[in-house]
Amino acid sequence: MRFNWTNQYSILLLCWFGWVLIYLCRSILPPLLPILAKEFNMSHAESGMLETLYLAGYILVKIPAGIMVNKLGTRKTLVIGIVGYALSTLLNFFATNLFHISLLRFLLGFFQGIHLPIANMLLSEKFGKMQGKAIGFHESGPNVGNTIALPLTIFIISIWNWRFAFLLISLPAFLLAIFMYITLEDEKYNDERNGNLQIRCNRDVKLRSFLFLLFPLALAHSIYNLCLRTLFTFIPSYLVEFRGFDFWLAGWTASLLPATGIFAKMSSGYFSELIGDRNAIFLSILISGLMLFTLTIVYDLNLTYLVLIIIGLSLYAYSPIIYSSVTKSLPTELKSLGLGVVTMIGNIVGAFSTYLAGFLIDFQGYVSALRIISIITLFSSLIFYISMRKTN
Repeated sequence: MRFNWTNQYSILLLCWFGWVLIYLCRSILPPLLPILAKEFNMSHAESGMLETLYLAGYILVKIPAGIMVNKLGTRKTLVIGIVGYALSTLLNFFATNLFHISLLRFLLGFFQGIHLPIANMLLSEKFGKMQGKAIGFHESGPNVGNTIALPLTIFIISIWNWRFAFLLISLPAFLLAIFMYITLEDEKYNDERNGNLQIRCNRDVKLRSFLFLLFPLALAHSIYNLCLRTLFTFIPSYLVEFRGFDFWLAGWTASLLPATGIFAKMSSGYFSELIGDRNAIFLSILISGLMLFTLTIVYDLNLTYLVLIIIGLSLYAYSPIIYSSVTKSLPTELKSLGLGVVTMIGNIVGAFSTYLAGFLIDFQGYVSALRIISIITLFSSLIFYISMRKTN
């Protein structure tokens, strides 16, 4: 017998666990890349393409997810997504070549892309004026999942092998799908409601009227994805192949980034209130670029830890500020559409970033690749500051 799931904080916790498990499954791959690259004879560009395929699936599902939630409701749609990415993770246990890994990575992104827009829509409906705080807490889920996944993956392969990492880490997602199906109420957002919103949007105001605002924010989100996808995918390999770390130490060291990001996301609202959204985003991008360059000239272990902590604090701080800047600056009927445009552009850049980074590593080495990305980041911070200043 299914009981009513009406408590808004219970719904928040349920969605948060969904975010944690998404990144738990997603983050298995980076610490395993040195092993998989050797077993399947993969170049760094091919390793980067795996993240590109993931983001391609993540982007492509956005419109189908909206259709599904209108037809099936939030409960069934979220459960389909969870079961889909759990299976996409588990089936890596049977992979025998690069094609299998690539296909499953695409499917993982496709099914995981369902969660964010539906969960945020659900939280917005349940929390109303408190949605900013609720979504801010929800956003810490990816960092928790990342922080757990990296050392956990290394621990599993130290006992068994890389296949068991995919198998064992997929199991909690199946349990969450069962629990969500039993407890969550179905809520449908019908086409008539969406149609009325579109009519009102067309009548009152056009999104293109706000492109002067969306451009710098989309640029900032693109740089966020460039840095994040590069570090997320290649930092474990960089520490193993270039710095000589063992797999265990590389996994723990790489986990410093998402771990510090938990605090960064939670405190980003206070940071932006203190110095303003534009200055907060600009300084975060600038510090991220400087620390990326510093990572290529620092070889002391303790200094490496410090640099990665600073990168985690600066890099993860400004994505929530980008989202809040969009929602605060747009009319109600354009908030979701504006956020969709900004995040879509950022994810498209992220999809190409990992291949570009892998290509640069293959032909220029880790140091040159990281320095090129840091220079792009620093230059973009100036463009953001100037263009955002004009919007003010």
